[in-house]
Amino acid sequence: MRFSKIHLALIAASMSQGVALADSNDSDVGTIGVQGKATVGGGYMVQEESIKGRSTVTKEALDKQTATGNAIDKLKYTPGLNISSEDATGLGSFRFTMRGLNSDQVGMSIDGMPINDSGNYALYANLLGDPENIDQIFVTQGSSEADGPHIGSSGGNIGVVTIRPTKETGAFVKQVVGSHATTKTFARLNTGEVNGLSNWLSFSHTEGQKWRGNGAERADKVEWNSFFDMGGGNTANLILKYHEQENASYSQLTKAQFQKYGRTYDPYPSTPALGSNGKISSYEGLALNPFQTFTGVLNTQFKLADNLSLSVIPYYYWGNGSGVGSSAYALNSGSNVGGVFDLSNLPTAAQYNADGQPNTGVYYRPSRTQTWRPGITTKLNWDLDSHSLQFGYWYERARQSQTQPFIRLKQNGKPESIWPDSDYVVDANGNEVQGRDRFTVTPAQKVWAQDTWYFAPDWTLVAGLAYMNVERDGTNHGSITEKAEKRHQTYNKLLPNAGLKYQLDEHDQLFYSLSRNMRVPQNYVLYDQGAGSIDSKPETSWNHELGWRYTQQDMTVAATLFYMQFENRQVSSKDINGDFADINAGSVDNKGLELEWSGLLPHNFNFYTSYTYTRAEQKDNLTVYNAGKAILLPTAGKQFANVPKNMLAANIGYDDGLFYGTFGGKYTSKLYGDLTNDEAISGRTVFNLGAGIYLPVDKKVVKSATLRLNVDNLFDKKYLDGVYTTKTNSATYSGFRDGDPAYIVGLDRTVTMSLEANF
Repeated sequence: MRFSKIHLALIAASMSQGVALADSNDSDVGTIGVQGKATVGGGYMVQEESIKGRSTVTKEALDKQTATGNAIDKLKYTPGLNISSEDATGLGSFRFTMRGLNSDQVGMSIDGMPINDSGNYALYANLLGDPENIDQIFVTQGSSEADGPHIGSSGGNIGVVTIRPTKETGAFVKQVVGSHATTKTFARLNTGEVNGLSNWLSFSHTEGQKWRGNGAERADKVEWNSFFDMGGGNTANLILKYHEQENASYSQLTKAQFQKYGRTYDPYPSTPALGSNGKISSYEGLALNPFQTFTGVLNTQFKLADNLSLSVIPYYYWGNGSGVGSSAYALNSGSNVGGVFDLSNLPTAAQYNADGQPNTGVYYRPSRTQTWRPGITTKLNWDLDSHSLQFGYWYERARQSQTQPFIRLKQNGKPESIWPDSDYVVDANGNEVQGRDRFTVTPAQKVWAQDTWYFAPDWTLVAGLAYMNVERDGTNHGSITEKAEKRHQTYNKLLPNAGLKYQLDEHDQLFYSLSRNMRVPQNYVLYDQGAGSIDSKPETSWNHELGWRYTQQDMTVAATLFYMQFENRQVSSKDINGDFADINAGSVDNKGLELEWSGLLPHNFNFYTSYTYTRAEQKDNLTVYNAGKAILLPTAGKQFANVPKNMLAANIGYDDGLFYGTFGGKYTSKLYGDLTNDEAISGRTVFNLGAGIYLPVDKKVVKSATLRLNVDNLFDKKYLDGVYTTKTNSATYSGFRDGDPAYIVGLDRTVTMSLEANF
């Protein structure tokens, strides 16, 4: 593993932070073709060929991590990513940043289907599927493909590739037990191949107690995968997934709460708390997150000629459920203030207050979301002598209903129903009373052309141009505080991209990429009554990358410099109703360095390490308004919120075919909770341990069996893990203070054991 002078020179050049180049966006739809080559360091890194920064985690590494972790949890060592998860079941909420971008600014796709929320671009664990069914996860940290089916991605993409059915009949079963009464049962049945058609069907049930506060998380998943090889390069892959959960939501803490009460503190009261009127004001039994999702994607590939192929990828997403905090909401005959309901059928507030019952006149009001989202991606690939041309078209028409029905409470303070399809309050005219009732239709389309030109034996040039057009058609049906109203907005932009790759020799590769990206404002701008909300501008970015890769049989190294220039940079926060909302932070420059190094060591050992430096600099001072008065906040030159400057991860592994072990850790530097950098949470280093035994089997019935043990946060580090709600300023400027940022609490020491077998 010796480095020559050219290698040392390239490393030195990569580490000079004065150079500012890189990042780009979109998202890779291709899920059948895999760009990575062989893996060398326990599955955390492969030899990439992409003309952009890219990292891939394979099934080997996925299987050796915590058995209940979801797809995002398993990317904790990948460069560029800072991941914060609320629990270890894989079912709870999570947030992450990638090269300084929030998770709702990163496109995510599963087998070519986009899964970011169509309204606010958030990512949810219920859409990630069972990790046992994942073949690999690839991350393009800044610059992805022109064919990305996303309207909310201004930098980077994460793609999940599902395992294909086997040609042999068989079964895979797995049982997991762990801390906090966590259990998971998983089974997958393979039908084998018959006349080119092979299938598998999987089931899983996961549940566990919350590690902070009371309540449980439970989920059931059913997944189906059919692969049909029609011969002659023609294939079809149908993947269906259904998920149903009944989760208790986690609270988040301010820094002051964490320091005063510790990490296990839960501000959600364990018994119903009463207000001054004797009514329930808050209760952890109201902090619920029931949800159902169904997704389907059909990935078809047709060989039209020796040099001509067509991909057609239709997909469909349906979701129904809600999430809410612990508060109870009052509703009486006087609650309709500027709204559309006749509440004369309800008692007055005084009558409610005089009845002596704590649960009358207050209600469970979930923020319910229903989504219907069909779409299709088509691509035509045409190979010529030295050119590979691609022409494509993507169309999607998302419909999203967002409501807040009022559901009666039982005597014990819990809601009559957690699924808001019945037991809701109606007004004197029989209309369902709503705290919010909005319906958004989002037609989106993209057309693109791209040429990959192999103009010399060691040189490759990529150039492409995409045009994206997105409409937001919003209908506010009215609520107890709003009149009915319709609003419409259209966003469009030309998005060019280019890349150049040079193969210096059989080991060394250089690349440069440039792309333009756009993130359409969230659908909330259609309904926010604030001045200028409907005219919010889309976030745009120019993303540059300059990279070097070195590969040999037992080692691979990658170094990428990135530079991202943002206009109208959006940061997600929450409004007074608890809804997601964007703050326009103006111009922001993100620049930095990513390093990966992985390889084999003597005596069956392997290693992987990654380092990320990110400087996310706000270029403008931010104007906010307080009581009609404009206040200029000193944000220029400050680090963007929730972005650590330094991250260092390392993992050492051992695998001799009988036993395996892994020991890894990650250092994350401090990060800020607000845009003025007045409040920060300290850095931390968290270590994880894994071990397993490949059990001896007779091979006649059981083909293989493995017993696995994982310990996350081995030394039980107590820390705040990431920003959940960003504030503009947590200190006071000209009499204005935005409040305290809320943080996700770092997980305690968590132990999981699993036994799995292939039949």
